[in-house]
Amino acid sequence: DIGKDIVAFMLEVNDFEVYDLGVDVPAKAFVEKIAEVNPEVVGMSGFLTLAFDRMKGTVEAIQAAGLRDRVKIMIGGAPMDDSVAQYVGADAYGEDAWAAVQLAKSWTGGE
Repeated sequence: DIGKDIVAFMLEVNDFEVYDLGVDVPAKAFVEKIAEVNPEVVGMSGFLTLAFDRMKGTVEAIQAAGLRDRVKIMIGGAPMDDSVAQYVGADAYGEDAWAAVQLAKSWTGGE
């Protein structure tokens, strides 16, 4: 979770409000938090290829809850790339923490 923590920190110092749900988070927790706080951006991080299917399931749960059109979803982590983002149904892949900040800014009208 070091990478997740670095991304969260970088987003916070760039004036984003971050709700860190932790590690090994069930899809239901993402759905509940999205419904509660109505974020513009949702991020998911994975360190192993085993995370691909869990991320896909989370995106599908967000879709099933009728919330997918309200958020942009980014993924990151060592085995992630654009093809994984496409597979899981994310909007983009961020190569590193700065890329995540730039994506979030571009999606929210930030500078």
